[in-house]
Amino acid sequence: MFLSAHIADVGVKKAVAALRSRPDPDTIDGLRYAETWLMSPLRKGLLPSPEIRGVALIAAWDDDQSLDRFLSHPLAKPYEQGWRARFEPVRTVGAWPGLPDLPRRERPTEDQPVAVLTMARMRLTRIRAFAAAAAPAEREALHHPAFLEGASLMHPPNLISTFTLWRTAREMRQYAVGSYPGGHVRAMKKHEERVFHHETVFVRLRPYAVEGRWNGRNPLDTLEPLSTA
Repeated sequence: MFLSAHIADVGVKKAVAALRSRPDPDTIDGLRYAETWLMSPLRKGLLPSPEIRGVALIAAWDDDQSLDRFLSHPLAKPYEQGWRARFEPVRTVGAWPGLPDLPRRERPTEDQPVAVLTMARMRLTRIRAFAAAAAPAEREALHHPAFLEGASLMHPPNLISTFTLWRTAREMRQYAVGSYPGGHVRAMKKHEERVFHHETVFVRLRPYAVEGRWNGRNPLDTLEPLSTA
């Protein structure tokens, strides 16, 4: 199993249409899991960004050939002019419905580029507290020298996610659990004191193929282009 991320800046109207058109694993060969998300920038200030930049699709596949076939499917069209990448899951904390095969034992990625996907089903009564705790962590990620790109994702009413790319796993851990400068660690402690979510998962991903542009560039341009054979 591998995961793919599809990021497209398509505007609000097309993003909402794509959000409602989630690919169905029961009807698409080789697709194990799929979720669609509205995409916003990570926060630079205290409040969540009101700007919907586009749409994202996070999916899990049996093999590369399954994704290759999907790329010509009508449901892939909203993402065709955006950015997409394929990832090997290498570490998981937590669990998520529909993704039972995520690895429990860490696979080494110390000095390699990584993506981090977090998904959570929010407790609606804790949204305000979560937003306050997460704001410093998002601001600090944007200023970390190893941060390559990222977005805040949501699927109303209560699914939230972040998807970020980092120069190396080692530097990402410095941000996530180290002392730079501590906003993410403080957010985790507040979650431990009184949980924000009904369920949550953290997945570290090793990118192995990439194509397209995100915010006008390819943040993982050292990798090989995606195969479309």
